[in-house]
Amino acid sequence: MNRLAAAAVMFALLAPAAGRAGDHTNLEEDLPIAVTDAKPIGYLGREIQSLFRYEHTDEDEDSFLTELRLELGFPRNGQISISGAYLFGEVEPDGFQPVRAEFLYNVNQETTLLPSFAFAAALDFPVGNDAHGFDPAVKAILTKTIPFTELFQQVHLNFEGRFNHETRSDERTQAWRAVAGYSVRLGPQTIGLLDVVREVTLKRDHEENLVEAGLRHQLTPLLVITGGVGAGFGDESPAIRSTVGFQYAF
Repeated sequence: MNRLAAAAVMFALLAPAAGRAGDHTNLEEDLPIAVTDAKPIGYLGREIQSLFRYEHTDEDEDSFLTELRLELGFPRNGQISISGAYLFGEVEPDGFQPVRAEFLYNVNQETTLLPSFAFAAALDFPVGNDAHGFDPAVKAILTKTIPFTELFQQVHLNFEGRFNHETRSDERTQAWRAVAGYSVRLGPQTIGLLDVVREVTLKRDHEENLVEAGLRHQLTPLLVITGGVGAGFGDESPAIRSTVGFQYAF
């Protein structure tokens, strides 16, 4: 069974890219803001996604994060992604961040009454000097198109729960993030985004609140560029967060 799964993944990665294209309406997490949608990329589709983020923290420190993500549309109605990130600046601990492997599956197509729903399961692998434990996560994602309007508008609800496998004295055993978002087509190639984020992190006594806005623009049939900015409110929240990125179908 493992050989069959590995063969299927290799076939998808090596399959010709004819007919594939980037999709600026298919929201991707953190490209450029936290909100994502319940739609996976197309079957056997392949994308390279990358982002660069600046954050001024509640402790008056400047941090920078760069992330690279590979996404594969497999099986039908699902997608597999692998991502890794590097954190640097004034924050500690910096360096390589845990590598995340994630599987997302769309359970149902949207109807007049029902939203589209997807679930995801992820595992964070310890990478870097400060890494410890294998931390699993689960996600629930709902997307609903707003009816009776000329504009293409959608509302989104995301929830992620994380579990700390090896808890340290300054950490929680569990963490979670909830996102409420809105997207609207601003033109043939441009999507506007808004969201509100509430996150309880693995760091003990640390909680964050953010309001974010962003744009996704289809620069070419294969390339989508993104940019967004957010402001925090409440204790422990970052003062500002800004992100630029791209996704490229190949």
